[in-house]
Amino acid sequence: MTTSASDASRLLDLLWERYASEVPFARTFVTLSGGHFRNDHVAFRTLARPEGGIALFSRVFERFGWKPAGAYTFPDAHLSAIYLSHPDGLPRVFLSELKQEELSPRARALLAALPVDPPPPEDVESLAAWFTAPTPPEEAALLELEKETQYGAWLLAFGRKVNHFTGAVDDVEAWQRRMREAGVPMKADIEGEPGTSLRQTATHAAPLPLTLRGGGTRAWPYAYFEIAQRSGGFDGFLGPQARALFDMTKRG
Repeated sequence: MTTSASDASRLLDLLWERYASEVPFARTFVTLSGGHFRNDHVAFRTLARPEGGIALFSRVFERFGWKPAGAYTFPDAHLSAIYLSHPDGLPRVFLSELKQEELSPRARALLAALPVDPPPPEDVESLAAWFTAPTPPEEAALLELEKETQYGAWLLAFGRKVNHFTGAVDDVEAWQRRMREAGVPMKADIEGEPGTSLRQTATHAAPLPLTLRGGGTRAWPYAYFEIAQRSGGFDGFLGPQARALFDMTKRG
């Protein structure tokens, strides 16, 4: 299937529409930006396994012209990640995956409830719908898995859904204050010292009501909105900063 930059933009637009409908903090940022903003990157979480994980997600975006541009590891969280850039200046795509082979046998058993990713559709509208939550999880499994890997519990809850979008700004400190003044709960600090090539912060994760297997619902931290300031033409990411932002989906 031949794809174009317009197809890539359409995919991002469709993903944004659903994400922003569920993350009110993102809508606040857009309002404060005058109705539009420049997106630095969009991020997804995955589970490393045959026919899945980063390899699968990367192929999806490479079909639309994105190219792998950097790789990272986060040993303490059992994660690896890559980012992809687009020659037409579209937002970067950040893909991370949980290396379940490094987890306990019990955690791996709980993650086995996560359905295998089906083949991604070809057309843009169907592909956007492919980025969705899995079948309802068991509450006990979520709570147990969370003790070892909150990232893994997030996957059980939200699967292929967008993890976050990111506003590119010229002054992250000013935006941190602006969002707080608008009543948005923000990360306590900013990742990256003044003058460094990348500085980042984020809202708290917006909770979503999860439908649970067996009935009932439970609120769970879904997605945050990130704010990033780049300088000196820096295009990639900084591992320690990215690691800190993974924790924004922790409960409590």
